[in-house]
Amino acid sequence: MNRKRLFLTMASAGLGLALLLGPVLHEPAEGGGMSVNGMVVTSHPLAAQAGLRMLQAGGNAFDAAVASAAVKAVVEPLMSGLGGVGGYALIHDAEKGEIRSVDFIGAAPAAAEPEAFTAGSRLWDRTHPARDSFLAPLVPGNLAGWAALLEEYGSMSWAEVLAPAIEYAEGGFAVSPAVHGPFGSSGFGADVARYPYGASIFFKDGKPWPVGEVLKQPDLAKTFKAIAADGPGAFYGGPIAESVVNFFQQNGGILTVEDFANYRARWSEPLSTTYRGYTVYSNPPGGSGMTILQTLNILEQFDVPALEHNSEEFVHLVAEAMKLAFVDEDTWNTGKDYADIPLDRLLSKEYAEQQAARIDLSRAQFHAAVRPESDAPTAVEHTTHHTVVDKDHNVVTITQTLMLPAGVVVPETGVIFNNGMSYFSLDPESVNLIEGGQRPRFVMSPTIVTRYDKPYFALGSAGGWTIPQTILQVLVRALDYDMDAAAAVDAPRFVVRYLANSIPYMDGTDLVLEKDFSDEVREALNAKGHRLREPPNRIGMLNAIRIFPGSGVLSGGPDKRREGAAAGW
Repeated sequence: MNRKRLFLTMASAGLGLALLLGPVLHEPAEGGGMSVNGMVVTSHPLAAQAGLRMLQAGGNAFDAAVASAAVKAVVEPLMSGLGGVGGYALIHDAEKGEIRSVDFIGAAPAAAEPEAFTAGSRLWDRTHPARDSFLAPLVPGNLAGWAALLEEYGSMSWAEVLAPAIEYAEGGFAVSPAVHGPFGSSGFGADVARYPYGASIFFKDGKPWPVGEVLKQPDLAKTFKAIAADGPGAFYGGPIAESVVNFFQQNGGILTVEDFANYRARWSEPLSTTYRGYTVYSNPPGGSGMTILQTLNILEQFDVPALEHNSEEFVHLVAEAMKLAFVDEDTWNTGKDYADIPLDRLLSKEYAEQQAARIDLSRAQFHAAVRPESDAPTAVEHTTHHTVVDKDHNVVTITQTLMLPAGVVVPETGVIFNNGMSYFSLDPESVNLIEGGQRPRFVMSPTIVTRYDKPYFALGSAGGWTIPQTILQVLVRALDYDMDAAAAVDAPRFVVRYLANSIPYMDGTDLVLEKDFSDEVREALNAKGHRLREPPNRIGMLNAIRIFPGSGVLSGGPDKRREGAAAGW
């Protein structure tokens, strides 16, 4: 009979179930799964299924990645979406054997000037105009990023890849705890509730839409249908753009139709370094790819595999290496297109040797903030990630974000808008000073590892300021400890804790460990001078796929810290 066999594994915390659809091709690994013909690993099971539908219908990884991203705009309404900031994607083109990066972070409105944002002292303050007003949005970048993937490499039409998103927006989807939570407990639900139109969509009887009920978004379905019929131009021009701009300008915003029409995602060559026989690629400045690669270069100077995994020696070394890389990130990293960043020096092995020599293996060190005035309250960000590999080993690993929604949902569109202006700076000396038409710095860092010029491991993460540290740790577990994708993703995590927000500023030696670390490890780290803070429920949300050399079998690592799901066949 020789039927193709398919699985969907859900790794959501508290669910712990595997749903097998049809005969099983391979026994799924614990928390993940294995397949031959393609795999989608993402943060929501419906998004994983949507990508799988494209693969089964003959589409490639690029078609599947866009379909999955669009569904997330519906089923994770506070995580990404058409009004989101945007993100980064890293791709492997199997036909040409090349890896490319696409930056689809939104740009500041052309009229943006620092003087318009001086109310209050810190862009991340909850009442600051860059975070909580009609001045807050960047030009949304997510759809432009999807277009870059689909129009450059895809094989399917907009109508085909957007069909699942339209179905879930129009027909509805079941509200899970992960969807209800951001509206009910993070404070952002209250932001949305301030505006009658947004409240009418996401609230029922004055409360966030309940778990176990069906949420429909008919206006969002109409917006997606317009894009399915006419392509991205329907959103970046014409009646939709005019409606969005009129709404913001009537409320004091500065977005213009020209800002929308002029926006483009941009392709570039990724950064890369070698690490113990592997080549690791990540996105250029703007995201934190440079920081991940710098840290790998530093760790290569030490015999990491000889350390017991997640021992106090391991945690201390990785944390101290990350701190050094973050100082350079704070000094140099920006999304501005004219920035002159000394990448050759920062990513050189010689510089890594100098940095490694600064680490004291017996004592945690303090590194002063590059710009301490940028200190701001800690905030939770709303980001999502998925990784896709098809049967030909085309790879897409893509991180996208809504950021911190100010609560503005544009009437008749169903689209929640971002507040990405808060990722700029008001410091005149900062490389990230607010500037019209430019892009701020973010921390999203999709990453691909190759071995013998073939893709070996692809990953990326959500989690705001934890992203580069989460990716770095999963990479080290996969490359130094030979963990499969599921084990590397599941392993307990730790992060250097910033005093402020996702723009990293070291406030000394504060460290956060997930709850699974032993008391002995915590006590030993304390003795080395680390100040340990109370751990959160989770650190990051990472999704990964490993490609086994020779056989080409795909092994998925969905993250149980959210509603992680792996779908393959």
